[in-house]
Amino acid sequence: MKQYVLAHQHTTPSPVHLGDRRGHLAAQPPQGAAVPPRRATSTPHPPPLPSDSEPALHPSPQRPVAVLGMPLPVEYEAVLSLLPGHTFTERTVRGTVFKLTELQGRHGAWTLALTMTGRQNEAAAVAVERAVAAFDPQVILLVGVAGGRRDAAVGDVIAATEVYGYEAGEDTDADYLSRIKTLQATHLLLQQAHQVDVEDAWRERLGPAGDGPRPRVHHRPIAAGSKVITGVRSGTAALIDRHCGDAQGIDMEGFGALAAAWRTGGVEAMVIRGVSDLLADKDKAADRHRQPRAARHAGAFALALVERLEPRGRPDGAPDGPAPEPEGARYIGAVGQGATAIIAAFGDGAHGTVNLDRATTDL
Repeated sequence: MKQYVLAHQHTTPSPVHLGDRRGHLAAQPPQGAAVPPRRATSTPHPPPLPSDSEPALHPSPQRPVAVLGMPLPVEYEAVLSLLPGHTFTERTVRGTVFKLTELQGRHGAWTLALTMTGRQNEAAAVAVERAVAAFDPQVILLVGVAGGRRDAAVGDVIAATEVYGYEAGEDTDADYLSRIKTLQATHLLLQQAHQVDVEDAWRERLGPAGDGPRPRVHHRPIAAGSKVITGVRSGTAALIDRHCGDAQGIDMEGFGALAAAWRTGGVEAMVIRGVSDLLADKDKAADRHRQPRAARHAGAFALALVERLEPRGRPDGAPDGPAPEPEGARYIGAVGQGATAIIAAFGDGAHGTVNLDRATTDL
């Protein structure tokens, strides 16, 4: 029984083809040389392109992924406007579109995945589930606008410490018994959000100050449900006053997004909202200029938060970009009776060396 072990050490990078099982050493002839005719051989089909359901969609596996989900088109467009000069690629996961780009942070580069989740808690939960399945992100942030409560002003940012799901309850003949559900933002993001606020650099993305007051950042809870609340004396507003009194704002997607992130485990998640109205003063005409401004404020804070984070599992001082090739030779072998192997170098100037039973053949 003969045994063959082939060591292939590239002097220049070249692809390896193992489809031909005839045992010939194949090399690309010099440019301009005649190419002899080849006998037809049966080769396996190339692997299929990744489908929508396959998980590895981000451009570089060496970079961690941060997902920003925006429920409304105005919020999505506001975040895109904060990333001028960025090149985006597009991926679709079961119909949900993600735009991908690179974001340089303090501790390394991130793959940033932006998506429009749609309205309501259920839609936000579905988008988060798909993002987790497709990208295995380190961070998920729900970014957009909210109605303000307490001392909030239009344009302020709410870095939500908790999200109250205010709609659960028991409706009896005697009374309505509320059963408020609470989900917390992850501790790491709570801590880092405070630092982003203290450093105050997030406002630089907004450009010169406009005619509005300087926005503040509130580190307080928000309440989330399916209702659009346009009055401070409505039944839902009264319920929130009674059971979620410390909520700084109200939205319609925060609880669903955090619930989906919480169930996956291992992902940092938070809701960041810009205040676009104060419930009682909500009207469509005001929304046309308030919502884009509030969404930009929330987006600027969210991007600054991602930039401040340290990618998980990244060694201190490790360089950006693809992982370096391991030192030493690469071995491709065929062992056993009748075993054959083929190694090829393709492209202009491609060459290498194959050692076969101590006999050397130059490619």
